[in-house]
Amino acid sequence: MYKISLLATTLCAVLATPAFANTDTHSSVSDNGGFYIGGAINKTELGSGDASGSADATGFGIYGGYQFNDWFGLESNFFAADVGEDGYDVVTGALTFTPTFTARVNETFSVFAKVGIASMAVVVDGYYDDFTASGIGFTYGVGINAALTENLNLRVSYDMSKGDLDIDEYGYVDDIDTEIEQLALGLHYQF
Repeated sequence: MYKISLLATTLCAVLATPAFANTDTHSSVSDNGGFYIGGAINKTELGSGDASGSADATGFGIYGGYQFNDWFGLESNFFAADVGEDGYDVVTGALTFTPTFTARVNETFSVFAKVGIASMAVVVDGYYDDFTASGIGFTYGVGINAALTENLNLRVSYDMSKGDLDIDEYGYVDDIDTEIEQLALGLHYQF
């Protein structure tokens, strides 16, 4: 909960600071079509419909894409975190591919939504057992983008990836119904 509060406070500070506003009336966020690439710090949570409870941790990610026009683009996002505890390393992550749909609020702010496919994995390294669960699922997300300059953008996003993961090492184990959530604070450069 502390991490969510920290992200929310950071977002409020950025939104309330007029120094970050794009004051050039001839240059707007909508003029910044083309490629973008950035990095993010995130809170990643791993859950399963097959087990009670969940595990979360701070992780990192990279994302990038191409904005075709004011409202449509394509994006790829890779994120991972070690959510393990008590002597277990449990690394979870996803690589997603999504079309993005953007609505401009004003010259500085926009909101976006996305839905697509995700390649998901969970790697467990424990005292007595090591295994990898992987599979393809679907993903969706929403976010807020703030143009700090003509090329530099700050964003807060939420992504959910869901799918059935296979454990390769154990043929007798059924698919694991898995959910990977990500709340991220990202910074990207628009070319």
